[in-house]
Amino acid sequence: MRYKVNVGDLQTGMYVTELDRPWVGTPFLFQGFLIESGEELEQLKAICAFVVIDEAQSKVAVGSVGKPADDSAVSAQEGAHQPEKSPARNAERPAQARASVQQNVGQLLASAKDGKEIDIKESQKIIARLIQQSVNHNLMMQMSNLRNRQDRDAGHSLNTAILAIAFGKHLGHSEDKLRLLGLGAILHDIGKTRTPREILNKPGKLTDEEFAVIKRHPDEGYEMLKASDNVPDEVLNMVRYHHERVDGSGYPNGLKGDEIPLSVGIISIADAYETLTTDNAYQPALTPVEAMQRLRTTGTDGFGKDLMQDFMRFMGLYPVGSVVKLNSDDIAIVFSADQKTRMRPLVMLVRDSKGTEIRPHRLVNLAVLPESKLSISSIVDPRKYAIDTATLFEKELGQ
Repeated sequence: MRYKVNVGDLQTGMYVTELDRPWVGTPFLFQGFLIESGEELEQLKAICAFVVIDEAQSKVAVGSVGKPADDSAVSAQEGAHQPEKSPARNAERPAQARASVQQNVGQLLASAKDGKEIDIKESQKIIARLIQQSVNHNLMMQMSNLRNRQDRDAGHSLNTAILAIAFGKHLGHSEDKLRLLGLGAILHDIGKTRTPREILNKPGKLTDEEFAVIKRHPDEGYEMLKASDNVPDEVLNMVRYHHERVDGSGYPNGLKGDEIPLSVGIISIADAYETLTTDNAYQPALTPVEAMQRLRTTGTDGFGKDLMQDFMRFMGLYPVGSVVKLNSDDIAIVFSADQKTRMRPLVMLVRDSKGTEIRPHRLVNLAVLPESKLSISSIVDPRKYAIDTATLFEKELGQ
């Protein structure tokens, strides 16, 4: 059931499906989102008189504060901002938004590969768009599950930036710090534009000589950006040191402990997680849970116990994109979760108990259901059920 709700009656936990004005030009990049913070409430109050709430996707009851909304609710209500076109036609969906941003990242990397001057101002515009959405953790994580197989380099840089900004937000970083984190993440692998493709795309183990070439990319990226003369020193350090590890096992300088700034550690762990969860020439993608297990068992010494624990809390018990089996034997994808509902997240049903695809996919908020009725019983391998999570996210977020 959908309800028209005045902005003064909005609460965290409500799912906004329509505004009283076009989505374009608002702080909200995506059409449809769960209100998760006071900041989002204030943004809505500043630009809208009312919104339409979908109770089925909300975490709180809505009927007591709203009136049933029909298809004409937004355009016909007195006091509404009148759109020239319907919000659905005007809105930029998550998949479209990500594709647009990734195209910009791809152009930036292509310019660097061609030896052209790196447009830092364009990079800053990209980061500004991402930071605008960092108030909504789940939208950021959903966006990081989208993949573009035609431009893996740009996709990796963008996903690393999304994760780094969201993690930095979780740690309480200021907006200025988030801008630096995002810029460092977008540019962290720019030195690889100087690395031969036959080495980057080589299947199997690299020779010692080939690995020595790979290990040059942090210094090469640093030198490229230093020549631009408008990149902050903190960003230069992120690019140069993102493969350093606190136990001294990293490169290029073998830094240890406090010699590695926190911002570098954030980029490093985001880079590692994104690499593990993406198909590449030398290994298939791990599931989110497998990647977290790998990082916990092999990365704690390198990233440091405290940062590793912070990252685990940030990602949660069931990271967005995890595939789970419910006690009904239905198969679902974790669609969103927060600190309060880590054990009982919002999931999207994709297979029934017989393995048949569920169409249309249905979102179920486990947090509002009795645990005896529906709960997560186990984490499963999506490959066993022929589930391509990236494609499913793209379809759901791109509609």
